[in-house]
Amino acid sequence: MIAEPFDRDLLEAVASRLDLREPNVDAITTLAVRLYEHGQLNGPESFEGVMDVATGVGKTYVLAGAIEYYAEQGLRNFAVITPGQTILRKTVAQFTPGTTKSLLHLTDVQPVVITSENFPSKREAMDNRDAVKLYVFTVQALTKPKSTDVGRKTHKFQEGLGGAFYEHLQGLGGLIVFADEHHTYYGPSFSAAVRELKPFALVGLTGTPHTDTPDEQIIFRYPLSAAIADKLVKTPVLVGRKDDRFDWKTQLRDGARLLAAKEQTIATYSQETGAEPVRPIMLVICPDITDAQEKEAFLSSSQFENGQFDGYVLRVDSKQTEKALALLDEVEEPTSKIRIIVAVGMLKEGWDVKNVYVIASLRSSVSKILTEQTLGRGLRLPFGTYTGWDMLDTLEVLAHERYEDLLKQRGALNQEFIDYRTKPVVRKDMHGNDTVEIENQPVAPPLGTDSSGGSNTAETGVLTPGGDSTPAGGMVIVDADQRATQAAEQAKAAATPLLPRVGLPTMRVPYLKSTAVRADFSLSKITELGPFRELGRALAANPDHTLKRTRLDAHRKITQEGQRTVEFDPKTASDVIVSQAEQLSFDDARSEVIVAVMSASVVPSRPNERAHVVRLLDALLEGAGDKGEAMLSAYGRRVGQRLIQQITEEHRRHVTAPTFEEVIELHAFAPKRTARPDSTTDRTGPFRKSRPYTGWQKGLFEDAWFDSEPERAMANMLDDADEVEVWVRLHIGDLPILWTGAGNEYNPDLLALDADGVYWIIEIKSDRDMKTEDVQGKRQAALHWANVVSADPKVGATWNYLLVAQRDLKDVRGDWLALSRLTGT
Repeated sequence: MIAEPFDRDLLEAVASRLDLREPNVDAITTLAVRLYEHGQLNGPESFEGVMDVATGVGKTYVLAGAIEYYAEQGLRNFAVITPGQTILRKTVAQFTPGTTKSLLHLTDVQPVVITSENFPSKREAMDNRDAVKLYVFTVQALTKPKSTDVGRKTHKFQEGLGGAFYEHLQGLGGLIVFADEHHTYYGPSFSAAVRELKPFALVGLTGTPHTDTPDEQIIFRYPLSAAIADKLVKTPVLVGRKDDRFDWKTQLRDGARLLAAKEQTIATYSQETGAEPVRPIMLVICPDITDAQEKEAFLSSSQFENGQFDGYVLRVDSKQTEKALALLDEVEEPTSKIRIIVAVGMLKEGWDVKNVYVIASLRSSVSKILTEQTLGRGLRLPFGTYTGWDMLDTLEVLAHERYEDLLKQRGALNQEFIDYRTKPVVRKDMHGNDTVEIENQPVAPPLGTDSSGGSNTAETGVLTPGGDSTPAGGMVIVDADQRATQAAEQAKAAATPLLPRVGLPTMRVPYLKSTAVRADFSLSKITELGPFRELGRALAANPDHTLKRTRLDAHRKITQEGQRTVEFDPKTASDVIVSQAEQLSFDDARSEVIVAVMSASVVPSRPNERAHVVRLLDALLEGAGDKGEAMLSAYGRRVGQRLIQQITEEHRRHVTAPTFEEVIELHAFAPKRTARPDSTTDRTGPFRKSRPYTGWQKGLFEDAWFDSEPERAMANMLDDADEVEVWVRLHIGDLPILWTGAGNEYNPDLLALDADGVYWIIEIKSDRDMKTEDVQGKRQAALHWANVVSADPKVGATWNYLLVAQRDLKDVRGDWLALSRLTGT
């Protein structure tokens, strides 16, 4: 059976009946277009595609709308495959009249639900060609039985059917199979169980496609960034602290403060608007059962919020009882007492309550905190739409010690949020017939980058099914999968080595034998305590217990090229939440700092050094005065870090500088580089860190990337200078220079060779860093190194070192000779 042409009027009627959101209509439209196109091109051959619909947007409504649409077009057999019993029970309830989750009051089609448990009693409906059947099974129930009985019922001979139930499914005409949570099914058992059903169409539904899913198989995308921008899900808010209290007990107490703020806001909102109130809950995600038991015990104890949550905490893991699972199913009900759920891993898929307002992920991995599967447990809107009340439209994600990392590490955000979406656009052709184009739209360029860059645009190609002639109805289908080709090109580029360019002079770099001279250092040698008292005065502060809350807002924009896109724009959340951490005792806080300092590599591992650490810490606390105890409790981590830093400075004063003995090797400089995708010839436009810039005339490599805009400006100056023959951006390990007796190595920024055969080692620094001890120490080491190699007859060339400040680059206005005279030695 081949699907009918796209019926715009029917889809509008279905969308109206189910009150479908725009992306859900787009998903069904895309499916209708793709199935029709597939039928025209491939006849009865099975169609397979995946629809990537962001968690919280309503995959169930996509499923219900698709069944309603195709049932009215004449199809009668549908199946939903689920990864387990939880989603199976939910799906059955959604398509059973009278249940609290049922959608059938919205639909004209009333399918008969058939499962592996009830199919013997559904013979009459199964034999009725006019009845719409919805078969709902776990994937385990469809697999061939081996060591277990899970799939035995469906593969066992049934006398009334004249064969196994699985064989009955294989014989159904026009069967559309929906694989819910498609990303969980990768493996041979799913492939055999589902694909051997030989359905007309296998349609995966997921919010997080499996990494092995071919790009061309993903027929529809509506990523989380678009859902946030369209206000169809809660806006995530990253929560951290302004002090250094990052322990899990403080994190959970902060969650309780936020939960109380949510509950108070809900009460006010319901009173003012008449809306039915909801009971906000906090989800605590633990790495294992032992950890979950510990957290449950603490949350239920008198130590946590004076015991007010005793009896209101539910632990959910693989060892829990049916009673616990029943309580989990009821957490949205007004009668539920549950306020905190402690879970290990059972809530990854299929658990989609609307009243999760706070998530505390106690797993160590930063990348797992912002995955859609974690956020998805709390994205749904309890009041159906945005209320305009910030506390009710946001999901609090407790980050604490990982707060800064989450804001800095774009990869965690990009992995789940940065994507592209596909969108069907219905237009009239010249004859007045409906045409449908499936367009790619780029979504959310990486945070802090130029949204108009080349990587954030997508081209649209046109595919006419069946060759040059347009099929009946004048349908035009735009290929949504340019991205597959782009991804392949990027993967190829990523594996391509960059080779030194031909025709440039060869740079010959000396390598020195050097000796790191280690002095017998002890903290006892630090006799001047003034710097430590001064450090205490600088650190002294009253703790700020206001939580740091950053909204991950998304908004739509149009790029300079006219592309519609979505961009993340982190903003400070408007509501102020104060959560004072429990005061550590002075002895405990002091002990934590001492342990941290004793473990630092700069402190000799001798027992008697502890007394000297105590002496230095006491000097710091003396400088802090009466604020010392509160400061130590709230800011103990940074006190320890700064104390280690100050000890390191003192250590450098007592350690002898390294000795360079002789040049032992001189060879052609040809470091290894690997090509990066997304290069640009715009070498003076908006700067993007680590993006490859190309089009150089004198660069040793075709592409070069930089850590800062001043480094790129220096490279441009070298490339334009008549006096320069060749230059290269140095990477770590290309030209290491020993700069302390403790063996620390310094890696400069650039190396250049001029027309006179003089080599220039170049370092770029901000104006404020020029006078720091580290920068000046590295400068002295580099000058020493340059003096040694220049004096060695085996080298036969002069080496100079340039330390360049940002202001120097501005002053010389691109003049290399002026810069070399201004900063040279």
